Amino acid sequence: MRRWLVVLALPVVAMAAIGCGDDGAAPATTAADGCREADAGRVTIVARDLAWDTGCLSAPADEPVVIVVDNRDSAVNHNLHLTDAPDQPTTALEEGPVRQELAVTLPAGTYRYVCDIHPTMVGALVVGLQVTPPR
Repeated sequence: MRRWLVVLALPVVAMAAIGCGDDGAAPATTAADGCREADAGRVTIVARDLAWDTGCLSAPADEPVVIVVDNRDSAVNHNLHLTDAPDQPTTALEEGPVRQELAVTLPAGTYRYVCDIHPTMVGALVVGLQVTPPR
């Protein structure tokens, strides 16, 4: 049984470690399910080396939240597009380094995010839901 606990805990520990360090990364609050939680109505995601620094963001339902997109890839265009959210909110494709903000208010649900020109850069915005790890 301990082996299963270690296996289940590893992804959470790995997600919590992403973005840590002294390189100016945004502080990350990580929920038990491994999602980076919005704090005071804001949550930051970093694009670096053609990858997001987290595959999961979380925010409360029906409350405004600002997703800060911190593109640290010099001379590389990125955006963040919520492809299945109402009205498909998106930031503009912009060359890094640049910071952009995307303000949304969404009902409870799970919404896919992607960089439109780098389709491997995907993740989920979990809004108003708690994900319970398997037991």
